[in-house]
Amino acid sequence: MESLGGKNTLFKQLSILARGGNELNGAKDDRINILLLGIGGAGHDGPNLTDTIMVASIQPSTNKLAIFSIPRDTLVPIADGRKDKINTLNHLGEMANPGSGGEYASQTISQIFDIPIHYYLRVDFTGFEKLVDDLGGIKINVERGFIDYQYPDDNLAYQVVYYDPGWQTMDGDTALKFVRSRHGNNGEGSDFARSKRQQQVMMAIKDRALSYRTLFSPRQLSKLMEAFGGHVKTNMEIADIVNFYKLSKDIKVNEAQNTTFDDRPNGYLVASNYNGAYVLEPATGNFSNMQMTIKTIFETKAEIKEPEAYPLNVEVRNGTETNGLALKLSDKLKANNVKVLKIGNAPSTDYTETIIYQLNESADKNAWQNLQTIIPGRVEVVVPDWVKTDAELTTDYYIVLGKDASISSP
Repeated sequence: MESLGGKNTLFKQLSILARGGNELNGAKDDRINILLLGIGGAGHDGPNLTDTIMVASIQPSTNKLAIFSIPRDTLVPIADGRKDKINTLNHLGEMANPGSGGEYASQTISQIFDIPIHYYLRVDFTGFEKLVDDLGGIKINVERGFIDYQYPDDNLAYQVVYYDPGWQTMDGDTALKFVRSRHGNNGEGSDFARSKRQQQVMMAIKDRALSYRTLFSPRQLSKLMEAFGGHVKTNMEIADIVNFYKLSKDIKVNEAQNTTFDDRPNGYLVASNYNGAYVLEPATGNFSNMQMTIKTIFETKAEIKEPEAYPLNVEVRNGTETNGLALKLSDKLKANNVKVLKIGNAPSTDYTETIIYQLNESADKNAWQNLQTIIPGRVEVVVPDWVKTDAELTTDYYIVLGKDASISSP
């Protein structure tokens, strides 16, 4: 296993890029599979056990993305006919041959689910925190607030962590606890809820990283290799990372298909006991159903042409005491094929008139005229700091509803 950037020298990789780069593995078959692993790393209990296991699949021809989350307690076959939890694969690889954990995990998961694993990316807790912090934090919508009284601390004891519902910017430490929490209340203690949070954070990191175009220049990537050192391991070369950046810009993130294999009623897995340990096993006795789901995730019975959306990204905030006003407008905008990135409440409820802040001067003018027929308001090009801080990076117009807002049904 190699550190970030692969085994080739920087000079050789720059030469590859100068010649136009290499095609990504799997591109010819229109399916690129990347194994994503999260480990504790040095200083943590079980440093090479994987806390997070996901497979991200990209279909280049359609720019579709699918993410599969696999619980760490899933019982899987390993060498010599033995079985063990899937979170031990990286550890077993490292024990047999230091530096080969990611490759061993890739090969074994490829065999279990009968799919090629073209790339792997392994990040430890320190690397994850550093990545999020270096990106300036990530914006996450906590759908359900929760408290976890049994979150492990650095002294083999517990600490209490909690998250209020709503949008918030998380630093590395906060984001790590958000994805690792396993004992939250309010329905957030299940494998399904945890996997959903992990997928959510991964997409937020992807969105944030793509906003830094210079991050994916070859020289900047070489600096990242030095900065992250042994915290990130991958078989990707710099040319691969640059090609992934180019491909990711067109991926339909909002249409990503997220699948979690878990033990919910009628789920793919069932709780069991193996050598005295809690495990999850396939409900059917083998992995055939899971294999079929992974293989056919991009297949559709019929291609349905969606109505053309206005090329605008909009956010809505309720600046009144009338409950549900932002949601009502959001439903109407969506019914008219306007893309609503986020809704919520304004900092105060005393807005007398609706204000529309223009965050993108180059936003489509025709689309804007159509939007004004749905929700008229006073347009402001001078944007207050709180709006700049709260708004998503790709937002074109930020609407704060006032008492004058009159919203009919969609």
